[in-house]
Amino acid sequence: MAARITLRQVQAFRLIMTNRTMTIAAEQMSISQPAVSRLISDLEETLDLKLFERIGPRLLPTAAARRLIGEVDRVFLGLDFVEEAARRIRRFALEPYRLAVPPFLSYSFAAKLVARVSVDIPDLAISLHSDTSRAIAEQVSRGEHDLGICMPGRWERELNVLSRHEVETVCLLPADHPLAERPRIIPEDLDGISLYVLGRSGAIRPQINEVFAQRQIAPRIVGEMQHALSCAAFVSQGLGVALLDSVSARSADQSRTTIRPFVPRIDLEIALITSSRHVRSDVDDAFLAHIPQALVECT
Repeated sequence: MAARITLRQVQAFRLIMTNRTMTIAAEQMSISQPAVSRLISDLEETLDLKLFERIGPRLLPTAAARRLIGEVDRVFLGLDFVEEAARRIRRFALEPYRLAVPPFLSYSFAAKLVARVSVDIPDLAISLHSDTSRAIAEQVSRGEHDLGICMPGRWERELNVLSRHEVETVCLLPADHPLAERPRIIPEDLDGISLYVLGRSGAIRPQINEVFAQRQIAPRIVGEMQHALSCAAFVSQGLGVALLDSVSARSADQSRTTIRPFVPRIDLEIALITSSRHVRSDVDDAFLAHIPQALVECT
């Protein structure tokens, strides 16, 4: 049976190619220089290639060695990835916990929630995914995430709802807006006012439209946004006001905006969901326990 190259032979070859000296290779491998020389000789014999020209104390790589080093570097890069994976495994006893949330919950809320859960689960590692509520529900049902937080809809049969929570809709205004003087905002206050709203597929958009229609109010809609955080950013620039969830409203620059309750109250419902095939864990229970306080902190 033909001899096979060994990792030590390849390591010696790589160190010599990198440092151009057998002395450093021997030091880094914690072996003698004659031992390094034997490793290189054995490698040359096994590969049937001459890798170095020996000129006095110096080793000069041959053309074959220069071609071979690229492949060797790729092998060692793969080993570096293995070592990094091992470090992660040693550091985290758990696999990353896969959490999926809609965009408006993926910033301060997600960070506060995970911070609270990490107190109970010190080795917690997180894989955070952000998507639409419909996509999250579909992905959770396929087992792609351990836990999803999203707006309720036509749930697939393979979902368990662990809890439901409500997030209040508020009016976000520039700090110097005339309406900022009022303790609360009613639909009549927004008649003719420049308003930013979520797109027609937004969870609270139908309720907002219904409130305005019932009172025959016609705000001047100057922008439709896909994400509530975009509405908050536009209001921060003084471009108008917005009706949006209180979590997103809190993300706006508080030195340039103010938040007022909107009456009649419109609530955005969110739910914690898992696949029906998901085995309940201590991490699930920790998220379930801490979400109410995380919402309070963000609203």
